[in-house]
Amino acid sequence: MSLNTNASHQALIFIPDISGYTKFVSSTEIQHAKHIVEELLEAILSANEIGLELSEIEGDALLLYRKGKAPNCQELLAQIQKMYISFHTHLKKYETQRICSCGACCSANNLELKFIAHYGEMAETVINNRPGLFGKAVIAAHRLLKNKINSNEYTLFSNELMSACPTWSKMTEVIWGETFQLEEEYDFGTARYSYAELKNLAKLVPEPKPEDLGIPGATQNVLEMEGVIESPLDVTFNVISDYYFRSEFLEWQFGEDNQNHKIFQNGSMHKCIVNEKGSGSTFVAHDYSFDQNKVTFVESDHKDGVSLVWTLLAIEKGITRVRITIIVKPNFLKVFMFNLFMKKKIAKDMQKSWINLNEYCKKIILEKKQHPHRIILPEKVFEANKEK
Repeated sequence: MSLNTNASHQALIFIPDISGYTKFVSSTEIQHAKHIVEELLEAILSANEIGLELSEIEGDALLLYRKGKAPNCQELLAQIQKMYISFHTHLKKYETQRICSCGACCSANNLELKFIAHYGEMAETVINNRPGLFGKAVIAAHRLLKNKINSNEYTLFSNELMSACPTWSKMTEVIWGETFQLEEEYDFGTARYSYAELKNLAKLVPEPKPEDLGIPGATQNVLEMEGVIESPLDVTFNVISDYYFRSEFLEWQFGEDNQNHKIFQNGSMHKCIVNEKGSGSTFVAHDYSFDQNKVTFVESDHKDGVSLVWTLLAIEKGITRVRITIIVKPNFLKVFMFNLFMKKKIAKDMQKSWINLNEYCKKIILEKKQHPHRIILPEKVFEANKEK
């Protein structure tokens, strides 16, 4: 092991930390919990406007720093506000878009956010070619995460930070709510800090705007194809909704560059590649409907004005009928060209795709395995399907 420690600097040590993370991860589906936390941490980082550098991702927290002069009060308060709003905007949008009923997806909106801000001396280190931070200020910032504050959403400012810039004397005039002072003993000595709850910022988080992701005027049915898959409805849906896996059973090719969600949901995007050059159509999924023994959803390509309506129906125990209906805007020339050049090929390709899908689903059922991509359907679908 090699250790290199560079010259020390005065720096802001800043830690956004997700409250409720331990309970969230330990009591829910690990993969979906992982994806949700990753997206939330990305939302926080995307709101970085004051030149903070990322040192490390620590599970539920980001260790950020900025060398040089301490930030002034207005600058850091504005940064905290922006990160808070970005975090909760993402959570609100996810709650309206999600279709999965697993514990992680249903409880994600209970997650909260807190901030630790400290200022002091630290050094940058490299251990086995991995950069990191070293020093008393870094230790102190981490220790301050364990404190006497009786709240899950707050921002904490150490006295060292507030003493490093005169603007902090005016904090109570510009902060969102009442501030409090505390003093605690830690292994590094006495820590004095001020804190304020963030509940007043909640009113600044915008409500998600309803999105109509359908194609207006797409009413003409140009092709309908269906196949019978020898697996339960939930298993069949999990395989079909896995964009990363579709190339394994569909005769069409799929690219990963346009995919915007790791958990299938309203607004999920994927790219369907139609030629060897990699060009193709980007589809967005929307309009999910869950009924007894039945799931429907739509994937629309707004560029070409094409919608694919998927219908999955449990027709008996362990058997699912899958139907794809292609719908376009009425246009005599386009429909004529589609019927002339594309209809037969697409239908032929889908016949092969049904066989591929059925063989894969039968295989995982026979081997008593689960497809890695899992969406937990609403109870009224899942339970009804198991009873058939």
